[in-house]
Amino acid sequence: MRNHEIALISIQTATKILNIPLPEVFFASSSNFPNPEISSIYQCKDNEIIFNEDWVNRSNELEIMITALHETRHAYQKYCIDTRSREDIKKIEAWKKEFKQYNQPSGKNTPIDDSSYLKQSIEIDAIAFTYYLMKELFDVEVKIPAEVRKQVDLRILEFRG
Repeated sequence: MRNHEIALISIQTATKILNIPLPEVFFASSSNFPNPEISSIYQCKDNEIIFNEDWVNRSNELEIMITALHETRHAYQKYCIDTRSREDIKKIEAWKKEFKQYNQPSGKNTPIDDSSYLKQSIEIDAIAFTYYLMKELFDVEVKIPAEVRKQVDLRILEFRG
């Protein structure tokens, strides 16, 4: 199976689990990203997931699945904002604010450089969702940045109810 198909199937699966409409999915050259090392971006305004095609072509299946789940969780957050449903209103309002004032990752892929990015509640939620789902479905543990481990663990507990 080609890596592009893995990305698409992972997004389709996540949207079914989350019971949300399927976002638009695109693949673009790394030159179209603010930093060529960014694997993907969720565009809230247009409900689009855009994968860095160069990254997809050199990545393994697990990395692609993890990224697809993470980005689809952002589509879920946008759905909650638009419908004002499924989550606590305080969480929805925080997500809405963060999407408007989004802190981009540095592209250096280090917790120190990406601290303001990682500490956003939309990122903590997406990391927690991805960890939870990969563990539940495949018994694979996704690495969680130490800087946000406590917040991610608390969010995972919420998923487990």
